[in-house]
Amino acid sequence: GKINKQKIKKNENLHLFLKRVGFKHNQISAITLKIKSDHPYINILRSIPTNHTIHYAIPKNNLGFGINFKVGKYRDLYVWQKNSGEIKTKITQRPFKKVNILNHIKITDNLYNSAVKSKLPQEIFSELIKVLGFSIDFQRELRKGDVFETLYSQKIDLITNKVIESNPIHYISANLKDNHLRFYRFTTSNGKSNFYDQDGKSSKKTLMKTPLNGARLSSGFGNRKHPILGFTKMHRGVDFAAPVGTPIFAAGDGIIEFSGWNGAYGKYIRIKHNSTYKTAYAHLSKIYKKRGTRIKQGDIIGALGNTGRSTGPHLHYEILISGRQVNPLRIKLPSGKNIPTIELGNFYKKQKIINNKIIAMRHKIENSEFAFLKKMENN
Repeated sequence: GKINKQKIKKNENLHLFLKRVGFKHNQISAITLKIKSDHPYINILRSIPTNHTIHYAIPKNNLGFGINFKVGKYRDLYVWQKNSGEIKTKITQRPFKKVNILNHIKITDNLYNSAVKSKLPQEIFSELIKVLGFSIDFQRELRKGDVFETLYSQKIDLITNKVIESNPIHYISANLKDNHLRFYRFTTSNGKSNFYDQDGKSSKKTLMKTPLNGARLSSGFGNRKHPILGFTKMHRGVDFAAPVGTPIFAAGDGIIEFSGWNGAYGKYIRIKHNSTYKTAYAHLSKIYKKRGTRIKQGDIIGALGNTGRSTGPHLHYEILISGRQVNPLRIKLPSGKNIPTIELGNFYKKQKIINNKIIAMRHKIENSEFAFLKKMENN
């Protein structure tokens, strides 16, 4: 029969789909039974995503049908009937290619918009924010013209030519006015992958500089929403203007020592991290963690709000050292687990490979831009 293709409708399973396109009841039962017995681990029959494409050929005189569709990201399921009437199934790997991409973000307004302009995939952007949130205050340290560079892998489906997934990131750099950061992904012998600077020091710090999703920070330059910004005698801490409801992260591991209403601070959480450090979060709209809870860095503890004496939705964030409030922007925080000395040799090798790759890719990009300009001149 002729090969047709159609998309699964909302709330439709394979059974209903086959019925709709013209298969007979006894054929449908035989097909679904066969798939279940050949591939008990595939739970695809019940939950095929809406708009999933299914290729099919309707049988002539009860013989000769065929069905094929993608299962997950990397495989295809084929079901067909032989002339003897026997039904067969097979799962094959879809062919894909891996490519490396060097993305270049030049800051024009805020980080998010600039990343979208540079066509950086959403999942890579989220990871970039996570890695850099320890070292950069995304609301105060960015300037027009700052440059972020990311080297990451992409898998591309050779049949549809669509991107299957984007990951992992191999390298991130941030070229800011007063701060040049470079981080390399490296897997230590215990099998864990993390980012490290050129000396093998962890990108993670004991506390985050930006304890909320940096992508949600609304401010571009100069349109700081909040009048009392930065660090005045009266006002110790930094404020992040962002939409109400933006999740607030625990800046480090610790125990919640205060959780509730605290006068002008509104809904307020304070975390004790160790004998030296505490952090505080004020004006929250919601509090998710109770006093005495033990939490890990990056756990969501509340949501950004406008409670207490506040002039607009923002997070007020303080770091306290031995009970004294210090400016989170100025303090040099100890980093997380660095690469063990014995593994540094391997790390430097990997770093060199990545650096060479980046130089070659930059060269290629410049050459193609150069060729394009030459072509323009000659036209």
